[in-house]
Amino acid sequence: MIADHWRAAVRPPKDGRLRDIIWPASFPNAPRARVPAHALAALVVITSLCEAFSGFYWADDDQVDHRLEALIGSFLQMGIPLLLMSAALAGALRDWRKVPYWFLTAAAWAASVLMTPLLLLFTWLTNDNDYCTANLPVHPLQLYVVPLCLLAALATGSSAGWITWVLSHRRARPVVLYAVWLATVAAAVVLILALPLHTAQTCGPTGMG
Repeated sequence: MIADHWRAAVRPPKDGRLRDIIWPASFPNAPRARVPAHALAALVVITSLCEAFSGFYWADDDQVDHRLEALIGSFLQMGIPLLLMSAALAGALRDWRKVPYWFLTAAAWAASVLMTPLLLLFTWLTNDNDYCTANLPVHPLQLYVVPLCLLAALATGSSAGWITWVLSHRRARPVVLYAVWLATVAAAVVLILALPLHTAQTCGPTGMG
């Protein structure tokens, strides 16, 4: 029975519906997987945003030397929530019944709710503008940059999923489409934010005037 459920969950989207291809987190044949799939996507996007800020915002300022520590810290903070939510998604797809799936799901949500605010706070605290004597840094993540970035990243992820589906001769399974979609969205968030973050005014050479 579990094997049948697994095959149903990962078979190609029914009739190649466009919605299931460009938004693989819907998992048309596995309704239980939709919530952890969307939760995992949210965690990945938030982590990507924070990693982009830590890696690129202070890149032009020689006085800031904590960027590597911030990158590693962000990854370590979100490592457990990401792993637990991935396990919860796998459990939903495989329809685990002989293991305490409810405990795994509760642990995934608890870790996510606990660590996500801490990650955002940790990233915010990397704003070392106390030593600025001229122009104060402009925090680009407070403007319209992030919403536009997310829309562009989601569009890129959906395009990658559709291309994968076409190249696979319409046989790509939902799990594969989801993996491609999620990885593309995460990479797109970092790459799209890299330029505005790097060029934003800080206390470095571009900001002191």
